[in-house]
Amino acid sequence: MNLGDLLSTGGRWNRAKFLLGYVLLSAIFILLYFLLYFFGGQPDYEGDSSSPVTLISSLLYFIWMALLAIQIVRRLHDLNRPGTHFLFLFIPFYNIYLLFLLYFKKGTDGPNKYGPDPLAVTPTPAPTPPENRNNRNQTVIL
Repeated sequence: MNLGDLLSTGGRWNRAKFLLGYVLLSAIFILLYFLLYFFGGQPDYEGDSSSPVTLISSLLYFIWMALLAIQIVRRLHDLNRPGTHFLFLFIPFYNIYLLFLLYFKKGTDGPNKYGPDPLAVTPTPAPTPPENRNNRNQTVIL
């Protein structure tokens, strides 16, 4: 998993990659929140909402949500569903069903319109024997 994977909605993510990405992103942002509160103090959401800690905390939250939305879209692609189904997470009760699908349902087998199967094993090509540069008509015995 690289940075390009976290910022792109193209392609598919299987369950393991989705859960690993979710756990890693959550751990990173929890650590950032802890450091922010440890060094900056508690945010004041009810009083002065322009304090630096409140603004940074809100910015971190929106970045985290955007990165999670990208992961959810890629997981929906693995289930052969469009990324717009992400919006169904805002519908009460249906969101619980959709979360169960995201966490537990196996993705579609083989390639679908969103890309190749992330669980498919790609065969490695057999190594080609080295050529004899002096005489190309000789048979190379390995």
